[in-house]
Amino acid sequence: MIDRKEILIEDSSLLKENTESCMTEIHIWVAEDDEEFREVLGNFLARKDRVIQLFKNGQEVLEAMKKGSLDLLITDLMMPGADGIQILKEVKRLDPESMVIIMTGYASLDTAIQAIRGGAYDYIRKPFKLDELEIVVHNSCEKISLMRENRRLLQRLKETMEEMKNLKINWEQHRTDILDFCLMFTHDQKISEIELALNQMNPIPPDYDFKRQDFQKKMVDPLEKLIDFKKEGFIDEVEFVALKKKLLQKLED
Repeated sequence: MIDRKEILIEDSSLLKENTESCMTEIHIWVAEDDEEFREVLGNFLARKDRVIQLFKNGQEVLEAMKKGSLDLLITDLMMPGADGIQILKEVKRLDPESMVIIMTGYASLDTAIQAIRGGAYDYIRKPFKLDELEIVVHNSCEKISLMRENRRLLQRLKETMEEMKNLKINWEQHRTDILDFCLMFTHDQKISEIELALNQMNPIPPDYDFKRQDFQKKMVDPLEKLIDFKKEGFIDEVEFVALKKKLLQKLED
């Protein structure tokens, strides 16, 4: 018989693994109108932690951006539909953190400056060695991973600050409760310690009804609260004994 609990644990582990995988994967889009060269680039850049998508022109890239997102775009400068500079501008408009590498066989200093000013991460001139492109892509992926880690740490910092804020609010509330108790001698405890405290009182009339509401409010409830404060660490043993003594004296008066 299959243990449903084991299935749930396994499913949970797979979900966690898939989530972590999605967070580490880098989505790389390659836009190149030369079909053969496009396939070469796709196969060469493929890695375990990379998701490669290939596009034959700039218009396909612009259409795909309406449906999905990317981390890194490698695009030819001269393509039908939309050139590399146009795609660069649109990518940066939709997602300023996305990175773009421009490839061109029409290299000029003016074009390079235009691409860099437009937000391109780098500029590579055709013809180039595939290893040269891999170096640029690798550096891009390292920077993308670093930005992700910075965002994760920033989010964790925000969550920690929120937790500290809530802890401060809770502590202020507990502190107020303690001060109120010290002024009113009103506290709290569990049965064994309540009985011990009751035994420390002067003899109580045998016909006293311990179930009476006034006794509960006057004695049991305050003792229970006093013990809870001690267990939660808001008061130490010396303070507990002193407050309990004052409470018992007040009840005997």
